[in-house]
Amino acid sequence: MENETLLLIVTFIAMGVGLLGSALPGLPGVPLIFLSALVYAILTNFADIGWLSLVLLGLFAAIAFVADFVATTYGARRFGASNWGTMGGAIGGIVGALAGALVFGIGALFGLILGTIGGVFLGEYLRRQREPASEGQESSRWDWRRAYRAAGGVLVGYVASAVTQGILGVVSVVVFVLAVAY
Repeated sequence: MENETLLLIVTFIAMGVGLLGSALPGLPGVPLIFLSALVYAILTNFADIGWLSLVLLGLFAAIAFVADFVATTYGARRFGASNWGTMGGAIGGIVGALAGALVFGIGALFGLILGTIGGVFLGEYLRRQREPASEGQESSRWDWRRAYRAAGGVLVGYVASAVTQGILGVVSVVVFVLAVAY
């Protein structure tokens, strides 16, 4: 009984970190909540947490993971990113995640966000360099403004993703608590 109480406390601490990670870059978020519930279920021989709860929590984790990519891509597109910007964001996100985790020590997710924003900005800037500015516009000012706007769309998308992940994180913890309580 004492071991199960300790396990429950550790699980709730991990879920709390997961809730923080829903909004803060560098922490895993909803997938950590799912993994915490899964480990708890395995260590308690599925006495409190059944398969239905685990499938639901896994679904929330998958939705949160996909929402992160979809929201940032949609944000970039909504604010004018082209295929160049989208491709730059994808490449920049991968490079940023690897560099953030392996080189700079800032964390893969934080690196992913910075890399994606930088990649969209660079992709849009390079695209704008290849096509002439409209009549009456100064080319360099036009290039920078449009590139900033598309990169800002990634930031807007990230905020939308963080809100979605925060909601999914809270709902996941509630599902876990209800499964353990009943």
